[in-house]
Order: sequence, then structure tokens, then C-alpha cells
Amino acid sequence: MKVTGRKIIAAALALTLIFAFMSGCSLLPGLNQADYIDIDTREQRRGTNSVSPRTKPDGSAFTLAYVDIDPFPTTGAVLYYIIMGFREEGWIFFDSLPFDPADTDAGALIDWLAARDIGPYIRFDSGANYYTDYESEGRPYQSEAYIRESLENHVKNGTVDAVLTMGTQPAALVKSFGLEVPLMMFGSVDPVGSGLVNSLEDSGSPYIWTMFDPTVYERQLMYYHDLIPFSKLGIVYYDETRASVGSYERAAEILGVDIVRSKMFGRMGPFDGEAEEYDADEETEAHRYERIEGYYSGLKDEFRRLVEQEGIDAFMLTTDIIIDMSRTEYLLEVFTENMLPVFVQVGESFVQRGALMNVSAVEMVGSGIFGARSITQALSGTPLAELPMEFRNSPYLSLNLDVAEKIGFRPTFEMLLASEKIFTSD
Repeated sequence: MKVTGRKIIAAALALTLIFAFMSGCSLLPGLNQADYIDIDTREQRRGTNSVSPRTKPDGSAFTLAYVDIDPFPTTGAVLYYIIMGFREEGWIFFDSLPFDPADTDAGALIDWLAARDIGPYIRFDSGANYYTDYESEGRPYQSEAYIRESLENHVKNGTVDAVLTMGTQPAALVKSFGLEVPLMMFGSVDPVGSGLVNSLEDSGSPYIWTMFDPTVYERQLMYYHDLIPFSKLGIVYYDETRASVGSYERAAEILGVDIVRSKMFGRMGPFDGEAEEYDADEETEAHRYERIEGYYSGLKDEFRRLVEQEGIDAFMLTTDIIIDMSRTEYLLEVFTENMLPVFVQVGESFVQRGALMNVSAVEMVGSGIFGARSITQALSGTPLAELPMEFRNSPYLSLNLDVAEKIGFRPTFEMLLASEKIFTSD
């Protein structure tokens, strides 16, 4: 069962008290008090001006391409709310979306929009809708070479006017193509550290823009520690930039706690650098199945090693480590059995499926409007260098009460009031 919704006055008071920890400046030297005041994202998103809907000079609609890694609830939710933002701004029209914002297949959403008349201003094309690491019935594997050739042809023929990417890997891939159309990057944990942009103020290219909150993961870890003090945090990752390991380590140093890092090769490969190169285009279905099953078996073993050999007392589930959501509860049970809290970097769906809690890294509704306005500004001719890239997220909490009971954690009344979503079987 899921309980949702803010509890108006009581919740507002609780949020003020609970998130006050995240609002102070004492834990992050060099930052001002104002940097950590809870953000009214509805007001913030209004700072990115609306532009009146318009067509291209020839009267046709602007066409947006989309590049993602695979179906993933968090990135699907980001796209869902950008689409809703387009509708709120009057750039597209539909009655409702037949998707659950908490569990949206982004590629399927793009295909749904492409098959419908959503107005004269923005359109989507199923032929410019790409997953870099996913295939299914009706959707063959799309290699990097295929995506490059397809996008280059679209841009050359004037049938794509901007590219939206979701996640660091798709953004880096499309950036490498050097397309001379706006590249709007979403869902990157650390776009500066990963080299997607030069800085918060300078993307480094007139064709590149991204949206990010530069200190969200420092604040997130401090909040987790404030709720459940820990001394040794385990983190498994395949790329330290994408998992924002540096942000967590900066916060850990301030808090005086240790982080036990475990690096793996790729999202579906072995641990400890024991990488075997393979050609995805030549891989058979049987080999792919074997590789995926081997990955999750190794991941389970690594989780157990962190508990039994490293002695961690909390675990951070970083983005993209568990791709198949149906495996979440099974993989995380080693922590639950040992009464250890699992914190989630991104994705409340993991809380629903067996993690303890998530302090959101993305405020979906507000960021959707911010993203939609930034995209429509770019389509209307505003130079990307003039568009703000920082969107400071106002966090909310998701909590699994069943897991809390299993590990002996008793949330306070104020925490329950402040929770945006509470998952329980009762």
C-alpha cells in the first residue's frame, strides 16, 4: 500500500524542522546560509521565462529527438514531467498521459506522443527515439554507430531541431557527435565532473545546456546521517562521477565517517576491474542472458562482502546499479537481514521495492516546468548560454515502513508527517 500527499499545515511545519538540517551553512564551509534555505521550486521555475508557443519559420512543428539508456522509473519520471510542462506552457495538447509518472518507460512515452496529433508546435518522431543499452520485442538493439548515423541524417535533413538526453552516458555520446542543434541534457548526476559542461556558468559550447543542482548529494548524505547516524557507509558504483562518489566523500569527511567504495566494470560486468571486452553488436542472446545473470550474482556477492568482511553499518544504493527493478528486494535482503539501512541516491521505486528511504534528488514537477521552459526558450532562438542551468531542488522523503520495522528503525512522528510517500503492506 502507498500513502501519498503533503499534509498541509502539519507537514509544512515538519518539513521546516526536518529539512532545517539541510538549510544550515555550518556543515559545508564556504557556502552561504542562503544556499541551503528550502527552495520554493514553483517560484524558482517561474524564473525561467515562458515564451509564447510558435512554429518554425516554415510553419512546421519543432521536432525533438530523445536519447536514454533504458527504461528506468526515475528518468521516465523526469521526461513525464517535462512533457507535462510542455502542456502547461501551451506547447503541446492532450487530455492525459496513459502512464504512471512513478513507472514510465520513456521510450514508450515518446512513441505514444509521436503517434498522436499533439499540436502544431512540438512533435516527436519514433525514428528519433533511442535507447543506448536496451532491446525488446519490436525495439532492436541500437548501436552507437546507428544512433550517430540516424541523428546526423535527421539534423542534416532538418527533421530534428533539438536533442534531449537523459543520463550521463547518453549525453556524452550525443555530445561526441558534434551536432549543431541544441543538446539539452537531463538526469546527469555530475555534469561538470563528467566533462559534459565546463561549469555551472559555462557549458563550453553554444549547442549544449544542462540542468543540475551542484550540491544536492552532499546535502542528501548529511540528511541521511542526521536521521540515522552511521560510521561506515558502503557504496557500489561503476563510474565514480555518475554515482557522485566525490560529493559523498566530501560530505563524509565533514561528518567524520568512512566510505567503503566498491568499483565495478560497467553496469553488467565483473568487479575489481576484471573486465572482458565484448562487442555488443556481436553478442548473442544467450551470452547476453549469461552476462546479465552473472552481473546480478556478482552484485549480490559484493553486497554480502561489504556487510560480512568490511563491516559497513549503512549502504547507499547509487543510480543505475540495479537496472531490473524486479530484483531489488532479493538483492537488498542481505542488508535487511543484518538490520542495516539502505539509502537511495535516486528513485523512490527502490524504496517501494525494499530500500529504507530516499531523499529525492529531483523535485519532479518544478524541474519539469524548468526543463520545458528551457527547451522552448532554446527552440525560440534564445542562446543556450543565456539560459540558467542551476535548479536547486527542494527535497522530499519517501519511506518504507515494512523495512523500517525489519531493521528496528522507528521513524519519528515528524518524519512521517514530512514524508511525501510512505510504503507499507498494512
